[in-house]
Amino acid sequence: MLSAAPGVARPAAGTAASKAPPFLLPGEHFAAALGFLACGAAGLVVTAPYLADGFFAAQRVVAVAHLFTLGWITTSIMGALYQFLPVALGEPIRSVRVAYATFALYVPGLAAFIAGLLFGASGLMLLGAAAFGVGVLLFVGNLAATLARAKQRDVTWWALAGAAFFLVVTLVLGLALTGNLRWGYLAGGRFDAVGVHLHVALAGWVLLVMVGVAHRLLPMFLLSHGAGEGFARAAVALLAAGAGVLAFLHHAPPLVSRWLPSALLAGGLLCFLAQARSFYRHRQRPALDPGMRLAAAALGLLATAMAFAGPVVVGVATPRLATAYVLAVVLGISLFVAAHYYKIVPFLVWYHRYGPLAGKRAVPTVAQLYSGRAATLAAGLLVTGAAALTAAVAFGSAGGARAAATVFAAGVAVELLQMLALARIRP
Repeated sequence: MLSAAPGVARPAAGTAASKAPPFLLPGEHFAAALGFLACGAAGLVVTAPYLADGFFAAQRVVAVAHLFTLGWITTSIMGALYQFLPVALGEPIRSVRVAYATFALYVPGLAAFIAGLLFGASGLMLLGAAAFGVGVLLFVGNLAATLARAKQRDVTWWALAGAAFFLVVTLVLGLALTGNLRWGYLAGGRFDAVGVHLHVALAGWVLLVMVGVAHRLLPMFLLSHGAGEGFARAAVALLAAGAGVLAFLHHAPPLVSRWLPSALLAGGLLCFLAQARSFYRHRQRPALDPGMRLAAAALGLLATAMAFAGPVVVGVATPRLATAYVLAVVLGISLFVAAHYYKIVPFLVWYHRYGPLAGKRAVPTVAQLYSGRAATLAAGLLVTGAAALTAAVAFGSAGGARAAATVFAAGVAVELLQMLALARIRP
């Protein structure tokens, strides 16, 4: 993203490269995110029978869900944005010191929050929520200050601005749910509140970031030209509108509180998938590397989630089907993030450790820093495990769910070992 590494376009001289963050900043986020992913994958194996029975409200399941959403996905997004902003907006993160402080609060706080969930320690859970909540606010403030300095206000800018706003909304909704675990003030409205929180988080925060970042990264990684951006613009508008209606009008009659946001969010996801499909169709590089194949499979899993969404919206879905729907969305996003690790991490290692040697001595290409065969194996295990787990949960097969979760965990292990090997590479 930031240099003329083999196979990567050179940015304008003296712009993005000079504004790149220290290697430690994205690196520590990616290391922590991979740790959360490993714990989440192990947690899937343990909680597979709960998932197959549709017990999505079990505290173990809630803890595993947060390992993926806040641990793996959100921590990865934070690290990636620190590296991505100079390229996309021409501006580095406003304060590197605040970014380090964010990490110091967010990661331990989230770990404490999840531990509190697992062991029923409400005090630890609330303390952790307060710590990572402050970390989130610091991150959003830092990102907002960066966006305010950016001169270019394109699709990516608007997507990130909307995502930052809905991350704060997600935090507020999540803290309300956390307090409810101790004081029970939501009573019978708890499950509706969980649905609002979940969809605002996934659509308003995560999917908006995905649209904005993929709008830049997919064309670069695929060498795609001429795809246009109409679908991306529509995706940002629809996802933001749907998340907004859901967050602020969820007490309105069903036409407004259920049907309208469902239509908007579904339309936004479909537009994002259409934009991604256009990038793949217009690529100049016929053969896909393991990362881009995994990204395509992840988008396919997100499309599959749409099949589960209908019964959930209508209100006729069984708990198992509703669980399968959420699982397909979360795992689809997780695979999309995992796919980009095969593009971003090797490049960071090359840029910081081999970039200064380029032109002075022979250096490997980015693709030569890791095994394509191992990456293909990881992708195959991840996709097979995620798809089989979703199907097993939908059909209520506890044994099938545990077997599928084990396959998924094996894929996580292979990718994790590759990322660890990359981190240890030296010239």
